[in-house]
Amino acid sequence: MVKIGLVSDTHSAGSGWDLPANVLHALEGCDLLLHCGDLECIGVLDCLEQVAPVLAVRGYEDPREPGDRLADVSRIVEVAGVRIGMVHDIQWPTPAIMTTPDGAGLQYPASGLPDLLHRKFGGSVDVVAFGDTHEELIEWRDGVLFINPGSPNYPGRRHVPGSPGTVALLQIQDGKIDPSIINLSDYA
Repeated sequence: MVKIGLVSDTHSAGSGWDLPANVLHALEGCDLLLHCGDLECIGVLDCLEQVAPVLAVRGYEDPREPGDRLADVSRIVEVAGVRIGMVHDIQWPTPAIMTTPDGAGLQYPASGLPDLLHRKFGGSVDVVAFGDTHEELIEWRDGVLFINPGSPNYPGRRHVPGSPGTVALLQIQDGKIDPSIINLSDYA
């Protein structure tokens, strides 16, 4: 089994070493960590690397870093035969999902979800990992897992102000993906 930790929207204004200790504790035992942007300083990646290797995508205010650790907009990471597309802002529901002419509701464009994801990531994916909203989400759409780990530092509106946030975990075994959201209050 491969364990992948997902983090997003840490918004570290300091050195990056100011992540709450429960973040590192919750991610112990992961084989890889993926950060979905808005880290705000490279030190966040250095801090997370105490647990496991880290790959990330840039958010709105994130610095650039030479090398492969921090991708500019999106990337595909393949782990245990599972293709994970990473992006900070998926704009979910995406702009490519349009209201039907009769106003009946939302539907994919005629090209469908596979084409939409190919345009976003340059290839097919089994998982879309994204951030931006600070709201944790696990949702399957047409066989593709959409997952947002929320924010460990600044959780979304569903949380009590000042409470610990969330990260996420993907466990992959024999091609089966088991996603979960981890409430950091469980690691206080």
